[in-house]
Amino acid sequence: MSKPFGYSYFIDMYGCRAGAADDMEFTYRFLEQLVDRIGMTRMAPPVVIHAPRDKDGAEIYPEKAGVSGWVPLIESGIQIHSIEPTHFITLDVYSCKEFDPNIIKHFAYECFGFDGCEERFFERGTLYGNA
Repeated sequence: MSKPFGYSYFIDMYGCRAGAADDMEFTYRFLEQLVDRIGMTRMAPPVVIHAPRDKDGAEIYPEKAGVSGWVPLIESGIQIHSIEPTHFITLDVYSCKEFDPNIIKHFAYECFGFDGCEERFFERGTLYGNA
């Protein structure tokens, strides 16, 4: 059997610390530091955006207030999405290089202080080497 093309780790975090899902700077630093912790290589700095606001600064979609971010990696990429009103954060890590999902989970907990989570880890492109 050949080695898979890559690996995906998904973690959905519930009951995150108040404010964590609405902080662009904190999310930027999280993505930046996560890349280093799992030994990957950034292709570019993280990109983090806030949910849209009107000209007065009010949330256009208050039930979806939060941030989304992405950091491109030589090895693939990481993305994060958050919803502050429900204190929910979801994180996807995809890489062609092996990594330890426990490092990600522990660092996410350290940063976001979630009460509970759901997680999945699986191989991608399992037939890639056979094509």
